[in-house]
Amino acid sequence: MALSTADFESLLQANRIISSKLEVNEVLLTVLKLATEVVRAEASSILLLDEKTNELYFDVALGTASDSVKQIRLKMGEGIAGWVAKENKPLIVNDVSADPRFTGRVDKSTSFQTRSILALPLSAKGKLIGVIEAINKEKNQDFTAQDQEVFEAFASQSAIAIENARLFSAVKLEKEKLNTVFARMNDGVLLLDDNGITVLMNEAAGRFLGLSIGEGAGKQFGGELFPGFQSFPTAADLKNMAEETALFELSRRGIKDFLLTAYVHRLSSDEKANPGGYLIVLHDSTEEKREEKLKRNFLSLISHKLKTPLTVILGYAPALKVNIQAFSDFQKKAVQAVSEQGENLAGLVDKLLRYSIIESDDVIKKNDSVRIDYLVRKAAGFFSDLAKEKNVAFELDPAMESIPPLPLDENLALEVLKNIIENGIKFNDKDKKEIKISTKLDNGKVHIAISDNGVGIPPEEESKIFQKFYQIENSFTGQVPGAGLGLAFCKKVVEAMGGAISVQSKISKGSTIQVTFPAQ
Repeated sequence: MALSTADFESLLQANRIISSKLEVNEVLLTVLKLATEVVRAEASSILLLDEKTNELYFDVALGTASDSVKQIRLKMGEGIAGWVAKENKPLIVNDVSADPRFTGRVDKSTSFQTRSILALPLSAKGKLIGVIEAINKEKNQDFTAQDQEVFEAFASQSAIAIENARLFSAVKLEKEKLNTVFARMNDGVLLLDDNGITVLMNEAAGRFLGLSIGEGAGKQFGGELFPGFQSFPTAADLKNMAEETALFELSRRGIKDFLLTAYVHRLSSDEKANPGGYLIVLHDSTEEKREEKLKRNFLSLISHKLKTPLTVILGYAPALKVNIQAFSDFQKKAVQAVSEQGENLAGLVDKLLRYSIIESDDVIKKNDSVRIDYLVRKAAGFFSDLAKEKNVAFELDPAMESIPPLPLDENLALEVLKNIIENGIKFNDKDKKEIKISTKLDNGKVHIAISDNGVGIPPEEESKIFQKFYQIENSFTGQVPGAGLGLAFCKKVVEAMGGAISVQSKISKGSTIQVTFPAQ
């Protein structure tokens, strides 16, 4: 059945009006108002589907029954609307009193009397979202097949408008949540375009940079965005990021120094030459850096203060041991204990001093051209006497001779290898201890793997062993407590030289610590 010109124009007008609305309630009210007009009914209602309970509920309604019918819920299959939703079919009932599907629940709660209903399922993208009803044809007339055809066209438009409004509302809500989080963050946040121009910044970033949100917008990443800072990354640094994420340090010196750490993330999965912008989080690291400096100074001060009495103890202990035969057994034991524990304490102080020095920002000053085979053999040779005493067998990979020289600080790199080898010997309960050192050049990186056949490391401890002052329980290792600085020292040195350190281990099978350095 073809639509009349009047019906067609009515639908076009309704579509224009509905399409201009974005808020859900506004769309629903507009749809209801127009529904009564397009089929000339006394009232209309929309029942939306609650997917959690699988029930229909009246969200809005027009006409004399509007306030009373809201929030009444119908189960699927209950009433005429429930039948339409369950069967997903349109339905015309011109005499509801003669239809057993009519429940009359709405009429009982209001003074409204339903005589006839035209009900249609509302579907968007093939999914049922509710039911729309036109109630009581004007002038006591019956709803016709033409009314149904017009109403179906209208319902199709309405369902799309309702679903779009819902999506808009959801996006708007998420945007409001994001804006709230964005505004209340203690860390500064900057959003840049692919050219390093500031698109968005929050209040915290404005405070850090001394700019209002309006002043920050449009500024170029670099000196323009960081006024007053003596050191800061530039837009060129962003373009040259080797990875998707990077960390930069910013400083503003003055009466009170102000230090920022910038965490930069490239917002694109494309090649680095075609980034889609950058997300930057600015963290105030002033107090953290100050506390780190205080810790370093404290360690250094304590270590130096201990050096003086230790020098006296270690100086007099050998002199006492010269005439030890003249002492009583108790005196001999005391002198021996003083000498041994003095040496242990001296070793601990040396480690504290080394660690406090390595934490200085500018400690890595040299880039020697170092051959790995020379470095490994020198480190292993340092333990030749201990190897005989502890029955240690070294196995060195001959392939290391083909590894090209690396740009490393030779002394510090040697200390790293010595620390790792020492651990492999010290934390080893086997009668025959094995230390295997292998090397590999792969994808522009040199990997040095140092393996032992010792007690191994429990899985839950692997992520902790590189923390300073951390040691695995003595009940597991069976060793005298140490400083817990050896592997922390290694991690600090290796990362300062652009490398990485990791561990793989199996309990009772041994451990492999791998040090990776860039080949160039």
